[in-house]
Amino acid sequence: MVEVNTAASDEWDTSNEAPDGDNFDATNDYDVEDTDDFEDDEFADKLTEGEDQSEDEPEKKQPKFKNVIEFVEGYFVPVIRRRISDNDGGLSWDPRWWAYPEVVARLTALYQAWEEARASDSMSAMSAWWIQHLEPHLRIILDGDTGPMANAKADRSFMGWPAMPADPVPANVLEEILEQT
Repeated sequence: MVEVNTAASDEWDTSNEAPDGDNFDATNDYDVEDTDDFEDDEFADKLTEGEDQSEDEPEKKQPKFKNVIEFVEGYFVPVIRRRISDNDGGLSWDPRWWAYPEVVARLTALYQAWEEARASDSMSAMSAWWIQHLEPHLRIILDGDTGPMANAKADRSFMGWPAMPADPVPANVLEEILEQT
């Protein structure tokens, strides 16, 4: 158990040696009176003189995983931990996740969103990934009643639900649909 010092702030030990910025004096580093040194046009000229502005662009982060398979094996399966049940109800997961087209599509979307969040400069991007992407997809993927792997059995006797039936689209309806998009 962690013990928390609840003493008044004047009793707290503040003698740590960590570089916390106590020695930083902003007025020595930046003199407000020096701001008129550049005229607007002169400043713009200084920026464009002999400088390639593309050098200032931040380097794009390379993906951590090459594809959805590496993402599932290297991140999803090791990190996402749930109690999986081998009977009706509860959560279902089949180690042959790649055999379920909907699961592959959802995990691919999760992988792409994860890579985008990882490359983002926003400090909250990964939190948003968990809340806005992972949690809704995970509820569907692992749903033991109606999810794509519902009734998945350890003995692999269940290979998923059949594809939903779909009749061919009549030509006149097809034209209307295509005109709307």
